[in-house]
Amino acid sequence: MHIMRSLPLLLVLLLSLCAWPLRAADDFLPGVKRIVFLGDSITHGGGYVEDFELYLFARHPERKFEVIDIGLSSETVSGLSEEGHAGGKFPRPDLHERLDRALPKTKPDLVFACYGMNDGIYLPLDESRFAKFREGMNWLHDKVTAAGAQIIHLTPPTFHPLTARPTPGPGWQAARVDARRLQ
Repeated sequence: MHIMRSLPLLLVLLLSLCAWPLRAADDFLPGVKRIVFLGDSITHGGGYVEDFELYLFARHPERKFEVIDIGLSSETVSGLSEEGHAGGKFPRPDLHERLDRALPKTKPDLVFACYGMNDGIYLPLDESRFAKFREGMNWLHDKVTAAGAQIIHLTPPTFHPLTARPTPGPGWQAARVDARRLQ
């Protein structure tokens, strides 16, 4: 009997939950059409940018988002560069040098920024280097908001100096052949 009394309330709740994703779609990035991605080689490579663009296209086909990737390999927001970068051919690119040109040309509504991988110059944590990175990120935030855009700061991926995939030792191929014989 209690179930029968609760059924209308349960039905209303269920229908409300079913309609919630439709409402959420209307509120997704309101007023945003042009999205600019800034960052280093991780952004320049475009993998996560393409994933995000595909998400926008798949989940919000009614919206016409424009996604612009202007990531630049090796770039920093700290302005730091190590001696002999790129074999001594040039210092690391610095966002301070190009941001004032990039924002008016791209006219973003929203900026995603992913910096940090190069800003530590691949050295252990050091307060002075970290302070330069923090200053650069605050400067970037201020510049983007002053240009009338919103900004989302992305956390860079972790870095470890060891290679991601260990190289097999010299007996690896022979062991593999022997393992096949055991099957």
